[in-house]
Amino acid sequence: MPQDIHNIFNENYSTDLLNPTEIINTMIDLRIQLAELEQQIQDLQPAFFAACMALKTEKIELERAIISRRLTPAQWTYSPLILQQQDQIRQLKRQFQLDHEPTGGRDITWMIKLLLAKSV
Repeated sequence: MPQDIHNIFNENYSTDLLNPTEIINTMIDLRIQLAELEQQIQDLQPAFFAACMALKTEKIELERAIISRRLTPAQWTYSPLILQQQDQIRQLKRQFQLDHEPTGGRDITWMIKLLLAKSV
């Protein structure tokens, strides 16, 4: 099923009049390929992190990439009062959004839901 991206564009976009079903099917094929790649990345990630840690360095410079170590943001322990105020702000913000529907700035987009069974 995977096709070379250049072949997809050469085959499907070479004429002035395009078949909508072919375009949609091509987009579905690409989304499936993307989902497969994302799964491969997710599966490899623990081994990748272990390999990076094994080198015991902040920066790994290779021919095709530079891999740098960075820390994620820390989590703060807030008092219950601050957490309650934060919750109130979220509720007020949501109510404002419901009361004041935007009048502009919206674009039409199409969503693709892949109907594939996940393999474990």
